[in-house]
Amino acid sequence: MGSRRLALARLHGLFAVYKPPGLKWKHLRDTVELQLLKGVNAGKPPAPEQRVRFLLGPMEGSEEKALTLTATSVPSLTNHPLVCGPAFTSLKVGVGHRLDAQASGVLVLGVGHGRSLLTDMYNAHLTKDYTVRGLLGKATDDFCEDGRLVEKSTYDHVTREKLDRILALIQGSHQKALVMYSNLDLQTQEAYDMAVRGLIRPMNKSPMLITGIRCLHFAPPEFLLGTRNMLPLQAEMVQGVL
Repeated sequence: MGSRRLALARLHGLFAVYKPPGLKWKHLRDTVELQLLKGVNAGKPPAPEQRVRFLLGPMEGSEEKALTLTATSVPSLTNHPLVCGPAFTSLKVGVGHRLDAQASGVLVLGVGHGRSLLTDMYNAHLTKDYTVRGLLGKATDDFCEDGRLVEKSTYDHVTREKLDRILALIQGSHQKALVMYSNLDLQTQEAYDMAVRGLIRPMNKSPMLITGIRCLHFAPPEFLLGTRNMLPLQAEMVQGVL
């Protein structure tokens, strides 16, 4: 038990796990938690405790059928895994952010003292990179490709140049919002240095902010966007009819 408790006590920190599309983030978290518990419980069990047991048997050297009690040491099975079950049955694993069921990407998980670091990561407003696939001319009820089709439109008027202009406007408006939520005076040297180094962060609660967005591939009706965000970007926010 001591070695397994030591192994459990050493489970502290943050680690990244890839989430494939079609899998819910909670199911992935629970699977990781189950595998960690299996690993901890798979350690070598401690030697069983010994207990004294009195055995009834014939008395040595006696011609008569006399019986006597003999003290002996036998292993105690009260703590055996087949009797009491696994030594560890719960292990809390925290998730730094969430991904949509149809999205794929990296989830940051925390275990032990690492769970408290997840809050620090969130408050730091670190940027997150996303690749978003879009489809021109169609809209669904939930903005996902497997949703119910609710609208169709032509898309011949949409060109790469027009799309780039729209993305530039989106990026510009979000960068202005980022400055507003950062509570910085742009006339100061500190604000200038932070802007040059890309360290401006919102100081208060803010909506999803896109610090960078560009078209990676344009082959109508499909297109591919690369984004850098302050908060998780849900793919359905940029899909729809253009």
